[in-house]
Amino acid sequence: MTGAMLFSVLPNVASAHSNPLSVDEGEKKEISNEIEQLLESRAAIMVSDGQVLHESQFTSKAADIKEEEQRNQIAQFRDELKEVGETYSSTRTDISIINSEKISDSMVSMKVKEETYLTIAETGVETGYDAEHEFILEKSANGWDIVEDKQLEPSGLLPLGVAEEYVEEESQYFDTVEGEELDPVDIEPASIQKNDAEIEEKIVTAKAGGYNYKAMANYLEKYWSKYNPAYRNFSGKGGDCTNFASQALRAGGWKDKAGWYKNANYWWYNNSNQTWSWTSVDYWATFAKNSGRTSTLKNVWSLRIGDVLQVRAKGSKTKNHTMMVSYVKNNTPYFTYHSSNRYRRSLNQVLQDWKGGTFYAYRT
Repeated sequence: MTGAMLFSVLPNVASAHSNPLSVDEGEKKEISNEIEQLLESRAAIMVSDGQVLHESQFTSKAADIKEEEQRNQIAQFRDELKEVGETYSSTRTDISIINSEKISDSMVSMKVKEETYLTIAETGVETGYDAEHEFILEKSANGWDIVEDKQLEPSGLLPLGVAEEYVEEESQYFDTVEGEELDPVDIEPASIQKNDAEIEEKIVTAKAGGYNYKAMANYLEKYWSKYNPAYRNFSGKGGDCTNFASQALRAGGWKDKAGWYKNANYWWYNNSNQTWSWTSVDYWATFAKNSGRTSTLKNVWSLRIGDVLQVRAKGSKTKNHTMMVSYVKNNTPYFTYHSSNRYRRSLNQVLQDWKGGTFYAYRT
């Protein structure tokens, strides 16, 4: 990755972290403003129309080359979404400081959480994402200069596969847990063609379970970025996507089913453990089918609030991700999910995130 080149620019960073110095409140405010301006300028590319004018914002040449490349990729993503009828009218970005420390009298490390929202011009729907960064900054005569942006999670301004290329290789985001394999359940993949959905809507009109779908949506949108402390967090431990979907399903009326935790026919969570079907993408799919709590949809565009979409990435032998619909407008489903954290990410965006993947749609 390009980011690996940057460590040669900062030879004292690793050793300096062992003896941290505090950053005063005035410095924090000044540095936060610099970081926020950088992130806002990236998001603004999604609203612009045309070429990206790149102005250097990094003192490191390697970091600046990487930044220019990323901005061009964002512009390409913007243009791809425009082709399917999705453009953006405005953006807003907020950051919160996770921790900060002085590396030296003139150099600071600041870890922040970015929360960025974009308004879709055609519908007025606001979609968002969050992502953690570690910024390295250096004091100059004009204030604080950004030396490096170590991205710890993928940006929502890019398709997932592209965004992951800019995430630091040692980031916890890439941590996974090895587990026993499950023979994949026989579920027919769903079509992603819009025209097919119109036919299916005439056949599949009612919800099967009689659950509280508004409660599911409210849960998803309440805890998409600030996780519910009542549940364990599996980010960096195989991913939190299915855990989060299970929480929302329980909030909407799904009842626990007791049994051996490694058996995909059971589904429960307690203070000390949970079934594999609660946290594993494939195990959840097996439980969903065998329990009769879901039916399969033939088209992803037929998904509605409280429904579940799973995806098997191109080249993968097992399903990789679980997400739920929290909002629908103009027959477009919007998904809210964890790992990475996304708020009302449109199906247009999701299809770009997992281009070439195989999708499985479930009516709950």
